[in-house]
Amino acid sequence: LCKYVFDKFSLKRNEKLLDLGCGRGEFTRGFKDLGMVVEGLDNCEMATKIKKDWNVKIIDFTKEKLPFDDATFDVIFCKSVIEHFYYPEEIFREAFRILKPGGKFITMTPDWEAVYKIFYEDIDHKTPFTKISLCNLLLRYDFKNVDVQDFYHLRYTWKNRFFRIIPRLIAFLIPIDVSPNIKLNPLTKMIKFSREKQLMAYGEKLS
Repeated sequence: LCKYVFDKFSLKRNEKLLDLGCGRGEFTRGFKDLGMVVEGLDNCEMATKIKKDWNVKIIDFTKEKLPFDDATFDVIFCKSVIEHFYYPEEIFREAFRILKPGGKFITMTPDWEAVYKIFYEDIDHKTPFTKISLCNLLLRYDFKNVDVQDFYHLRYTWKNRFFRIIPRLIAFLIPIDVSPNIKLNPLTKMIKFSREKQLMAYGEKLS
């Protein structure tokens, strides 16, 4: 996924990236392996233990501003983060502040239209998004060149948009949610990720 994002949005080696909501550090590691200078930020102490020599900070997102100076990062990436806040607009405001001019904000979140039946099964989910609401939120905080696209965690859909019809058909023909207790095999994985569609949003800070 990191390589896909790196190529899709023309990221570069040695650019400074913030992994916002870094969790266990999968994406922190992925972007570092691609040659980027990565810092992590999370609200859970677990994140500081992912690797002792990584630069990871812990804050309370609901009470504190992001602990960085203005115009610090070339890229901010956050996946499955913004839906966990009652007031996600604060994340967008702060992301714009700490991005350098020309900086890129990339965020991924569940698509409410696809997952409304299961969204609140995660008791930490607070705010759902649609393409329109996510686009409008980026525009509200002065991001430019905004784009919001469907995203499936199925690699064959990443580079050929035509193949996205396959998970749509699966989700329509097999309206069964995969229990989190079921061990994923190739078939159940395809069903799960066909139904759990996400949105991938992009915006630039041009000034």
